[in-house]
Amino acid sequence: MPLYEYRCNDCSAVFELLRPMADREVAAVCPSCESRASMPLISRVAVHAGSVSDASPSMGGGGGGGGCCGGSCGCGAN
Repeated sequence: MPLYEYRCNDCSAVFELLRPMADREVAAVCPSCESRASMPLISRVAVHAGSVSDASPSMGGGGGGGGCCGGSCGCGAN
């Protein structure tokens, strides 16, 4: 289940909720003032843009094993 961030329109509190994707737009109850006047926020996402060769061997870099670029699909083949 995704974690969504909301802002209360009444007290300006920002809070997070785990809820199904289908319920994202449904008003959430503010834990601070119990108002239902909330709106979902657009959250920031962190993305790592390094290559597999940049990772240390203990973190899975430099070797095969699962995933698309683990050698099973040929995307890293010479």
